[in-house]
Amino acid sequence: MATSFGGSNIDPTAWEDKKCKGESRFPAQVRIRVRKLCKALEEDAFRPVLHHYDGPKFRLELSVPETMALLDLCEQEGM
Repeated sequence: MATSFGGSNIDPTAWEDKKCKGESRFPAQVRIRVRKLCKALEEDAFRPVLHHYDGPKFRLELSVPETMALLDLCEQEGM
């Protein structure tokens, strides 16, 4: 669960760039709180839950209903 607004290089050691120490290769970040550790779902399991905008492509942002549905899938899988 997100615990902050997005920012740049919130954790510079996340995916640290080996060429530029102290900088992340992915500087657009948000702090999170782990709610539950789950095994990875197969794409076939979560594909129907996500909003698709161009064939197989889906938005990276999750809506509240999508998030709840994904959590339900994890529970069903016994993760």
